[in-house]
Amino acid sequence: MITMQAPPIRIARIRLAQGQIFWREVGKGPTIIFLHGALTNGSQWLPILDQLGGRYHCIAPDLLGCGESESPAAAQSIHLQAECLADYIEALHLGDVYLVGHSMGAWIASHYAIAHPRRVAGMLLLAPEGVDLPDRRQRWSRELQLTSPFPLIPWGLMGLKPLAKLFNRHHQITQLLAYRDQLIACPTSCQLLFQRQESEISPELLNDHLGDLKTKILVLQGGQDHPMQILQSKIYTKLAPYARLRILKNGGWDLVEEWSEQVAREIEQFLVTTVTRQ
Repeated sequence: MITMQAPPIRIARIRLAQGQIFWREVGKGPTIIFLHGALTNGSQWLPILDQLGGRYHCIAPDLLGCGESESPAAAQSIHLQAECLADYIEALHLGDVYLVGHSMGAWIASHYAIAHPRRVAGMLLLAPEGVDLPDRRQRWSRELQLTSPFPLIPWGLMGLKPLAKLFNRHHQITQLLAYRDQLIACPTSCQLLFQRQESEISPELLNDHLGDLKTKILVLQGGQDHPMQILQSKIYTKLAPYARLRILKNGGWDLVEEWSEQVAREIEQFLVTTVTRQ
């Protein structure tokens, strides 16, 4: 990948029907929209923007209800987020775009691409969410307990701290409590991923719709990630007709943060090959 000095990052806001959206923007050229994952915001992509902003028009919004973007008056849903993305792209008068999404952002990107197939030139998705799995609800059982409105689990963990020191478990409890704080600080992610009713989540799962995706897709997955997440990426790639899977053997759940240079190279290579084959 040829590295060019990225110009300064610009910040902007726009008011849409769903609420005010905040974003970071840099560069010129083919437009890439970066959709962040759960428990974070558009700043997640800053290392990637720094590497690609010299050659591409990079846009990294805070999703509706995340970071500095407003929370919607309507109930949170993947459909609402994809609708907001559509209005955002329209308001900025963007042509065809490339979508790069991580986790929850990949789920939203896929919904948009299914609804607007001619507006998406290609997608690169990192550890995508949104595919149904056996025991899917069980996967989020820890998070449900930690974010329960009846904080028995956190109280119990804090009560166990003194005893845990005797058995060298104090660090694990501290990590769990810190994770709870992170979850509570990102209510939108919690709502979208595991706090809604099954009747709200099921219609938005992608299994029956990935066959409608007609765009080129590269799925990046860390080989050291949770086994159910790896399975989710494999199912996604199997069901989407133009998707291929690339597993980064030593990568974990934090590909964007810990593997930013590799991810930037993958994005650039994907764009170059996609444009060449069109």
